[in-house]
Amino acid sequence: MLLALLLVAAEALPSQARLEAGVLEAVAGSCGGRSVVIDPELTRACQGYVTAAERGRARISGPAVAFFASLESAEPAPVAGVATVDPPSNADRAVGELFPKSCRFNRIGVGAAALPEGGAVVCALTAVHGTDLEPIPGRLEEGRSVRVAGALAPGLSSPRLFVTRPSGQVEELKLQAAGPRFLGTVSVKGRGEHSIEVLAEGPGGPQVVAMRRVFAGVAPPSQPPPEPAQGGGLAGVEAAIAHLRASRGLPALQRDSGLDAAAEAHSQEMARLRTFAHVLPSDGTPGDRLRARGYPFRSVGENIGLSNDVASAHEAIVGSPAHLANLLDPRHRRLGLGAAKGPTPDGNEGVYLTEVLAVPVVGSRDPAGDVARFIAEKRKKLGLPALQHDAVLETAAAQQARANSTADALNLDRDLTVRTLEKSADLTSAVGEVYVGSDPDEVGGSKNIAEPRWTRLGVGALYAGSKRYGPGRLWIVLLFAR
Repeated sequence: MLLALLLVAAEALPSQARLEAGVLEAVAGSCGGRSVVIDPELTRACQGYVTAAERGRARISGPAVAFFASLESAEPAPVAGVATVDPPSNADRAVGELFPKSCRFNRIGVGAAALPEGGAVVCALTAVHGTDLEPIPGRLEEGRSVRVAGALAPGLSSPRLFVTRPSGQVEELKLQAAGPRFLGTVSVKGRGEHSIEVLAEGPGGPQVVAMRRVFAGVAPPSQPPPEPAQGGGLAGVEAAIAHLRASRGLPALQRDSGLDAAAEAHSQEMARLRTFAHVLPSDGTPGDRLRARGYPFRSVGENIGLSNDVASAHEAIVGSPAHLANLLDPRHRRLGLGAAKGPTPDGNEGVYLTEVLAVPVVGSRDPAGDVARFIAEKRKKLGLPALQHDAVLETAAAQQARANSTADALNLDRDLTVRTLEKSADLTSAVGEVYVGSDPDEVGGSKNIAEPRWTRLGVGALYAGSKRYGPGRLWIVLLFAR
């Protein structure tokens, strides 16, 4: 009888204390003295997951573990490890094999539970904790407010605060910053989930530094949603973006081969460098990448995701309020998608997804006319008389615009207005302005447009590439006179 009891005891699941001691011992042996601590939020997430798996409410998968991490932790990108083991008594040894062998983490949480069919499920969640965030409760009464406060990790700056409301609307809220510290308030108005996100600027561009799901007046979900179907590839991502925008009354984005090429190249470069970032030393910013390819654009936005496949990478993008706002920006007109498989920063294999959204510069056959019409419309709204177009002014402005595009510089010949006045006996004074941009309305800030004393106008405008300002720039010269 005693032997039987000993055998039963030997097969028992190790205690939580043994799991934690076992994983810290394994980290110490594999990571060369790296300082790693047990994180209570990540531990609660692992414990919630293994309980759900034990009860048949969660699959044995990394995305299922990540779901429970999103309910318990504000860490923006914890790495999940999950496995089954038999006998259950080996769980403390098995959990020591689930953390990334790159050792790029300083927080870890673990959990294990026996499965009804035998064996056990073990979970490990790791995170690179840098930005400190004051605890935010995951459950609140509707109408309450939460304080969002903390300190950015070294190397980060310019924090911003976003929230996705239960309706799906994304808002950017005020955030006070002093040095690394930041402080803001989110009013939890409306029943349902409010996703709170803090974004900051780092060496690799904007990055999510904290994300917290807050449920107002409703209970958090008890099990993960169905995992996104694989196999749709980039076409599936394109369809998902179109469906998302249509649900908000926005037009679909037109797929653009030039943006596809830029997105694909950036995904490949992230995989090559094992770096997940918007800005890389080798290819620069999103704008740099388009300019290098000769793609004229007025504005550009970019989303990046990293997961097991493109579908789940896109799901992670949609789960970020700031990235969701990018997808729902009504100004965007074109879309580029690119993905690449490769080693992740944690040493695993993953898929890097890049989504480029842009407003391209579409050159007009009559750029000078477009600018003149814009000015006429603005003066009409201001209640000012229309400016008379003057042939001498038009010729001089056109010559200066061509000279500026050739010199790749914003110049205004000091003698230009003098020579122009000499050619027109009925003009007594004149003033000039120069611009380089991407659209006629970029002259809207001109004070001379709103000046009632001017009666004549000359516009010179043309589209031309520029090493300094980028491809497809609109070069404009305005001459106002009376």
